[in-house]
Amino acid sequence: MQDLIVGLAGSGGDGVVSAGESLISAAARDGYFAILTKSFGSQIRGGESSCRLRLSTRPVLNPGGALDVAVALNWDDFMRFGGELPVLESTVVIYEEKTGVTPDALPLAVRPKTVRMVPMAAMAKQAVGTELAKNSVVLGLLTGWFGLGQESILAGIRKKFNRKGEAVVQGNERAFAAGFDHAVANPLDPMLCMNPAESPHTRRLLTDGNEVCARAALFAGCRFFGGYPITPATEIMQHLQRDIWQHGGSVLQAEDEIAGAAAAVGASFAGCKSMTATSGPGFSLKAEVLGLASLAELPLVCINVQRGGPSTGMPTKPEQADLFAAAFSAHGDTVRPVLAPISVADMFGITVEAFNIAEHYQTPVIVLSDQEIAQRKEIVEPEDPARFAIVNRRVPTAEELVNYQRFVINPTGISPISHPGMKGGNYLAAGIEHNEAGAPTASGEMHARMNDKRMHKLDPLKERRDLFVIEGDPDAPVGIIAWGSVAGVALEALRLVRAEGLAVKLLIPKLVYPVAENVYRDFFASVRSALVVEQSHQGQLYRMIRMWTDVPAEFTVLARSGANPIWPTEVAESLRVITRRVMADPQPQPAFAQ
Repeated sequence: MQDLIVGLAGSGGDGVVSAGESLISAAARDGYFAILTKSFGSQIRGGESSCRLRLSTRPVLNPGGALDVAVALNWDDFMRFGGELPVLESTVVIYEEKTGVTPDALPLAVRPKTVRMVPMAAMAKQAVGTELAKNSVVLGLLTGWFGLGQESILAGIRKKFNRKGEAVVQGNERAFAAGFDHAVANPLDPMLCMNPAESPHTRRLLTDGNEVCARAALFAGCRFFGGYPITPATEIMQHLQRDIWQHGGSVLQAEDEIAGAAAAVGASFAGCKSMTATSGPGFSLKAEVLGLASLAELPLVCINVQRGGPSTGMPTKPEQADLFAAAFSAHGDTVRPVLAPISVADMFGITVEAFNIAEHYQTPVIVLSDQEIAQRKEIVEPEDPARFAIVNRRVPTAEELVNYQRFVINPTGISPISHPGMKGGNYLAAGIEHNEAGAPTASGEMHARMNDKRMHKLDPLKERRDLFVIEGDPDAPVGIIAWGSVAGVALEALRLVRAEGLAVKLLIPKLVYPVAENVYRDFFASVRSALVVEQSHQGQLYRMIRMWTDVPAEFTVLARSGANPIWPTEVAESLRVITRRVMADPQPQPAFAQ
């Protein structure tokens, strides 16, 4: 096998996520590519937990589709994940004998051909004296049945339990051996085995999006973070708390979301590259402070790790439904750049770009990550820092400090920005409208001129073609658009249908807002039918594109609420249907919808 997708589910405390992390750590040691996604109920303690691991000899773009292997330690908990852990007839199902469910009575919509009922809890009890080691039994079963790296997994077990003492290490090794021996004694028919990695000794990084975001922020020059803990963004602050002091920076865990953002704006006013991070409910609270940064033209990066909403919603599940909030939650006439990464690795470049744009254009920049990218573990190639340039804000020259005009109107709309302590650079940075010197004004004429300055200075950003990914046949009559974590799903779907000879092309905007009309216009030039794929109930990107651009006559959306995954195979099937319809009608449709 070149590709293996394993899903595990059980109760909190069963160690299914720990088992998944052990598997991906071993995969990294053995030179594989992999993605590990984790999913939990929203309870503070207990409840269901699951993970799915996609292991491959080639780079992977997304967590994959239906499971090749399903491991259920508890059927009630497994079924709570619904479409997140899809089982087909071809799926190998392994489950705990203690559940008392017979193989012919599994609570599944399909009847898998290969089912193994294993006394995992009893095997752990016999090997270690406690059922808590059943996750190590699971690791042994998977290693024996699917040819995973035995020595690498055992090395991971030793590393994980070493701090708990030699007795615990040896106990888990015995539990692993019990599972492995059971698998060898009861082989699958047919046998399934992962191919060895193509580069088994390659050193790659095992990381997640939140950690990459923090590292990229430090690389970009971030020296202040103000925030408040919130799932699933908290780890950004935790990583920065650990490391930022080594770079001369500091972290403020504020009393609430508003204070965290306000402190970051204050640090920016003082001349410091600054950042805040949150999720949907916290982003709503930060809206007023982001407006202050817009009007005062202060650089600021705000990371919004999207989760299921509205309100508290589903804090442990991914969704792409904060796009409208990011683009439109400001009062007054305000445009704020919104960027979106498409993978864990891409989080580095997007974070650096967010700081560069914020500093160059003197504006708040919003990065829309999501729970999947933020918290999934991914094996990635090490980033080459030499690929990235670092941009700093333009400070006034000595001549400009003579009768300094902080908000001077010029052709670019970008005024030189001073900081406290700069001789001659004093100015008022308030939340009230101002003239070019920064003095408060109630003049309608000046307000219009300042609105024009703040909005049109961002026009060049919309011409940045490097902030878009375009793949496929340039003259294809069928187009697909996707963004954020779903972009990897669309990329794989595109490659599936192009391998079949279908003429399809894909557009992935990493600059989601402001809408780059020219980029979309060029993409749509040959397109007779287009599909937008996104994980939001309304199809927010689909609606936003329609607001700003002329779209093909057939312009549809595959949109779905969070925690209901979109799989590459279903996107590919949608593209096949669209292509057949377009090819069956040789008469070109009107170029654009009215």
